[in-house]
Amino acid sequence: MSPEDAVQVPALPDRVRSVRWGYYAVRVLLVAVLLVVAGALPGGPRTPERYRYREGEIARERVIAPYDFRVEKDEIALRREQQSAAAAVPPVYMVDARASSDLLTRFASFREQALAAVLDATLPPAGRTARLRAAGVPLSDDAALALAAPGRARRSLELLGGWLSQIYDAGLVAEKRNRQLLGYDSVSVREGERETLRPASSFYDRREAMEFIGRRAGTSFAGDPQSMRVVTDLSGSFLQPNVLHDRAETEWRRVQAQAQVPATVGYVQKDELLVDANQRVTHDALLKLRSLRNLEEARRGRRDFLYPPLARMLLMLLFIAVFVSYLRMELPGVYRDNAMLAMFTLLTVVVMTVTEGMVSILGLSEFTVPLALAPLVVASLLEKRPALVFTLVLAVTITAVGELHAPFAPVAALGGVTAVYSVSRLRHRWHFARATLVIAVVTIAAILAWDLARSMTLSTLLRDVMWGGLSSFLSVSLAFLLLPPVEHLFGLTSDITLLELSDLNRPLLKRMQLEVPGTYHHSMVVGSLAEAAAESLGANSLLARVSAYYHDIGKLSKPEYFAENEPISSRSRHEKLAPSMSALVVKSHIPEGLELARRERLPRAVQNAIPEHHGTMVMAFFYVKAQELDPNVRREDYCYPGPKPRSRETAILMLADGVEGASRALAEPTPSRIRGLVMRIIDERVQEGQLDQCGLTLQDLAKIREAFIPVLTAIFHVRAPYPEDPRKRPRTDTEARKEPA
Repeated sequence: MSPEDAVQVPALPDRVRSVRWGYYAVRVLLVAVLLVVAGALPGGPRTPERYRYREGEIARERVIAPYDFRVEKDEIALRREQQSAAAAVPPVYMVDARASSDLLTRFASFREQALAAVLDATLPPAGRTARLRAAGVPLSDDAALALAAPGRARRSLELLGGWLSQIYDAGLVAEKRNRQLLGYDSVSVREGERETLRPASSFYDRREAMEFIGRRAGTSFAGDPQSMRVVTDLSGSFLQPNVLHDRAETEWRRVQAQAQVPATVGYVQKDELLVDANQRVTHDALLKLRSLRNLEEARRGRRDFLYPPLARMLLMLLFIAVFVSYLRMELPGVYRDNAMLAMFTLLTVVVMTVTEGMVSILGLSEFTVPLALAPLVVASLLEKRPALVFTLVLAVTITAVGELHAPFAPVAALGGVTAVYSVSRLRHRWHFARATLVIAVVTIAAILAWDLARSMTLSTLLRDVMWGGLSSFLSVSLAFLLLPPVEHLFGLTSDITLLELSDLNRPLLKRMQLEVPGTYHHSMVVGSLAEAAAESLGANSLLARVSAYYHDIGKLSKPEYFAENEPISSRSRHEKLAPSMSALVVKSHIPEGLELARRERLPRAVQNAIPEHHGTMVMAFFYVKAQELDPNVRREDYCYPGPKPRSRETAILMLADGVEGASRALAEPTPSRIRGLVMRIIDERVQEGQLDQCGLTLQDLAKIREAFIPVLTAIFHVRAPYPEDPRKRPRTDTEARKEPA
C-alpha cells in the first residue's frame, strides 16, 4: 500500500470520539456555581460562634479571656449617651458686625437725603414727596407726605436711628420660638476672638424688634400718629439679622462631644473568667463576650478573609465528589443527565441561600433552616435512593460549609429522610399536609432529644420546638411552590402531574375513546398490567400506568391501519399494501405520537414511553411476508426505530404491550396457556436484547411474570354457560318425531 492510499483510509467508526463540549461545559458550570456560592455565602455567623450569645441564654462552654481588653458599652446605651452629649452642646452664633454697620450706614445716607429734600425751600410739597420716595426706601403715600414736614422728619429720623443702634447692639436673629433659639435657652455667641454664653432672651428677632420700635414710637410720639406711621414704615427696611447661626461649627462641636464619650465601661485581664459552661449569660458577661468578639474581628488579617472561603470551597468540592461518585456507581442514568444534576445544584443553592438569610442575616436558630424542601422535591421527581443520599450529603454540607452547630446535621438528616418517605407515594395534593405533620413530629422529637440531653430550660425547649415546627412548614410550603418550576425547567415529572394526566376525561384520552376505541381499550388493559407489575417491583406504578395510557396516541392519525380498530366484518387495509409500505405506516405511529405528545406538552417521562415500548423489535408479520416475496430483504427496514427501554417503567410497558396483544390471539385463554404466553413473550424480549438497558434482573422478570398472570386471567376468565329455556331453544328432528301427532 502506498503512502497516498494509507492517507485515504477512513478512521474506524469505534475510534472516532466526538467530544461533547457543551455537555461537559454544563457540568463544569454547575460545579463552578456551587463553589462560588460556597465561597461567597458563609453559611454560619461571620464572627466566632463561641462568643455569640443572647442575654439569658445558657453558655455552651467555659470562656476565658485570652488577653487583656477593655469592655465596650452596649451599642444602644453608648448611642444614647452620645446623643445626650451632643444635645448638651448649645448652638453657636456669630455676630456679623459688617451686616449691622452696612444697615446703619444705609440708614444714615437715607437720613441725609431725606433731610436735604425736606429742608430745600425751593421745592414744592409734591417735589419733596417725590424726592423722598426716590431715596431708595419704600414709603407709602401717607408716610411720604408726613415725612415731608421738616420738623417731623428731623425728630423721627433721629429717634429711629438711635433705636436701630440699640437693636443691633443687643443682637438681631432670624427667628425665636418660645423665647428660645433652636430649642435652647442659652447660646454661644462669637464676636471676633471673644465668645460668650448669652441667654436667648437677650436677642431680638424681627417681630420683637418691630414691637420694640412700636412701643418707643408710641411713647415718643403720643398724639402724633403720622410720626408713628413714618417710623413704622421706615424701620422694616432697616431690620436684618446681624447674629447668624454657625451650623458647621455647631455640628463639629457636637461630633467632638460624642467622641469624648467613653466607649468602654471596664477592663478585663488575661485568664479572667467571662462566663462558665451551663450558666446563664448575664448582661455584664454579654458585654464582655461582645467586646472580645469585636476585638477578634478587628484583628483578623487578609488571610482570614481568604482562607475561610477557600476552605468552604474545598469542602464543597469534596461533597460534590462523594455525591457524584455515588451517582456514577449506583445510578448511572441520573449521573449522565445534566438536567438532573442541574436540579441538585439548584436545590443546594436554594438551601444554602435560605440558610444564610435565616441564620446569618436574621439571626434565627439553625433549626429553622428548611433543609427538608430539597428531599421533598427530589423524592417527588425521582426515586428514593438519590433522594436519601442527597439528603444526607446536603445535611453534612450545609453544616460544614455554613459553620452551623453540630446538632443541625442529625436533626436535618432525620427530617430529610422522613420527608423522602412521606412523599414516596404522592397521590393527592393534601399528602403535602400529611408530610408537614410527619416531618414536624420527627424534627421536634430530634430537637427535644438533643435539648433534654443538655438539660435545657423550659423556655428554650419551647422555643426550639417552635423553630422545628416552623422549619417543617417552610420546607413543605417552599417545596410545593418550587416543584412546578423545577418540573418545567428540567423536564422532570412528579406524581402530581401524573395524577392529572391519568384523568380519563382529559381531551386526548376522550379523543381516543371516540376515534380509536380499540386502541383506547388496549391502552387501558396495558395500563392495568403495567401498574400491577410496577407495584411488584417497587417501581413507579403511576408512571407505568400513565405511560400506558399515552403510548399509542400516534395511532390517532391512521386508526384504520391497526388491527384493534378494524371492524370484524371488514378486510384489513394491509392486504392491498406491499409489506414495506405496511411497515412504514405502522412505524409512523411512533414519530406522530411524539409530535402529538409535544403539542400536548406531555412530560418527558411519558414521551419516552412512546418510542421505547417497541424498542428495536422487528415487525414479524410484515417481515415474513416480505421474505416470501424477496428473500434478500433487509431486516432493519422492518424494525422499529427504538431506542430500547432505558427505565424499568418503559421495559414493563413493552412487556405488558406484547403480552396484551398476544393474549388476544389465544383461542382458549386458560391460566396455563396464559402463563405459557407470558413466559414466551418475556423470553423473546430477553433473547432479542430489548431489556439490556433498563436494569431489570431475572428476579424482576419473574415478579413481572407473576404480576401479569392474575390480571390476564381475570380479564379472560371463562364463565359458566347460562341454562337455556327449552321453550326458546330450537327443537331437533328427534324431539319433533317424539311429539304426538
